Amino acid sequence: MPNARRPVALRLIVALAVAAIVGAALGARIEADPGPVRGASTRDVPTHATGRTALSPAAVLASLERPSSPAPACGAATATTIAAIDTAVAQGIYAQELHSREVSRDLAHVTGSQALLSALAGDDEAAVQAAVHTIVYTPHWHIVRLRIVKAGRVIADVGGPDVIAPVSGTLRENRRTLATYVMSVQDDLGYVKLISRFIGIPVDLYRKGAFLMGTLQPAPRVSGTATAVRVHGSPYLLEPLTARAFPSGQLGIALLIPTPSAAVSAASCASVALATWGSIAVHVAARLEPLQAHYQALVDVLHGTTGGPAYVRAGAKPIAGGTLPAHLPTSGLISYGGRSWSVFSWEPVPPARVYFLTPAY
Repeated sequence: MPNARRPVALRLIVALAVAAIVGAALGARIEADPGPVRGASTRDVPTHATGRTALSPAAVLASLERPSSPAPACGAATATTIAAIDTAVAQGIYAQELHSREVSRDLAHVTGSQALLSALAGDDEAAVQAAVHTIVYTPHWHIVRLRIVKAGRVIADVGGPDVIAPVSGTLRENRRTLATYVMSVQDDLGYVKLISRFIGIPVDLYRKGAFLMGTLQPAPRVSGTATAVRVHGSPYLLEPLTARAFPSGQLGIALLIPTPSAAVSAASCASVALATWGSIAVHVAARLEPLQAHYQALVDVLHGTTGGPAYVRAGAKPIAGGTLPAHLPTSGLISYGGRSWSVFSWEPVPPARVYFLTPAY
């Protein structure tokens, strides 16, 4: 059975009703289905799981415009503007499953297991199996699958069947090579849930071109480039990505970005981009309960998956996020760390305000 544990920043995510700020501040995104189901069709999934709602995105985006500096409408570039941000975050989520500090800690559990190393040195396959089982199912560790290969032969393979983002390496004792390993901290379903919960869009996974699991079914065909598709009559822009399968090979990922409305397309591309980044920030915040106890986790997840700095403070009092920029407005452009940022902020639990620095468009 797949192990449901996750890297520390991500495992704090829990099911939570979206706060009122989602509708008030963003409008263009909605709560994602908490559990995409293998083979589910859109008729099996709540309507809100299949795209953005009509919660006045035009009014929200208009509030982000600067009346004194009118900008041209984003128009035909709206979908690609949104898709570029969604893709960047999906890639950031995937990268965390390969390179985060939590992954490094889990690798240390594998490479430093004296029980495993001793069993390998003694050619005791039963002891190897027992050591691997212990590593995978030890509470508070986050490994979903671990495979050990010695002399070209798999001698232990414990964990779930559908696993993504494998990390491999060598097991050594006293500079002697004993075996190699393949480890993962995330399964396919977990990745689908993170995409749908963080970004708020449908996502499907494919293996060798065949639908594996995800949000929408019948799953659209995937090509190597972005494609306009329709699922049950609803239009989407399909953005294809790839990921490593376990223990080798590739998985196809289809991000399905709902076609923006004419009202949204009438906003500037800068406003569309800021609202899209902000939507993701609020989606993440809605997964941390109670948010007051997890402000640093929010900051860490946002920075880890988007690359953008985030801060929480109540008035002049810093709460999370480390050193603040010298001047941090509630909105607008700032220069910090040698680059320009657009500020998105909101008050999920007043008086605390979250400031999220997004790449300036």
